[in-house]
Amino acid sequence: AQICYNPENLTYPFGAYICVVDVDPGTAQVKVRSFTAVDDCGTRINPMIIEGQVHGGLTDGVGMALMEMIAFDEDGNCLSSSLMDYLIPTALEVPDWQTGHTVTPSPHHPIGAKGVGESATVGSPPAIVNAVVDALKPYGIRHADMPLTPSRVWDAIQGHPRPPV
Repeated sequence: AQICYNPENLTYPFGAYICVVDVDPGTAQVKVRSFTAVDDCGTRINPMIIEGQVHGGLTDGVGMALMEMIAFDEDGNCLSSSLMDYLIPTALEVPDWQTGHTVTPSPHHPIGAKGVGESATVGSPPAIVNAVVDALKPYGIRHADMPLTPSRVWDAIQGHPRPPV
C-alpha cells in the first residue's frame, strides 16, 4: 500500500521563552538560573505528554546552547565519540522549568490540535544564548556562537572569540 499525505494547510505550534543565566567571570561557567516557557499546541489532548515533550525540548536546548559539540581532528576523525567526550545535560545543569500554555486551536485540524513534539528545542537555545550575550555586554560582547562552553566564554571575555567548529 502507498499513501501520500499532502494537507492543504499545515499547523504550527508557537511559544515564548525567557531565560535568566549567571556567568561567573572568573571561571566563565554559565548556569541557567531560571527559565520560563509558554507554549501553544492548540487543543491539548494529553497535558502530561505535552509537559514531558516541553521539558525534554528545554533540556535539549540547554545541551545545544552550552555543551553539546562534535569535534573532529585534522584527519576527520571524531573526537567526541562517547558520552565521556560529548556532554549532555544532567539534572545538575537544568533549572526547575517554569512552564505555561495558551490554547489557540488550529482551524486546519479537525480538533484544533497542533504539533508539540520537542517544540521547545527550537526556542530554548536562542533564549539561553541571548541571555548569556546580555550578561556579557559589559565585556563588549554582542554575539556568541553555540555551544557556549566555559573555554569559549572565557576566550570571548578575554577578547578572542572563537568561531564554531
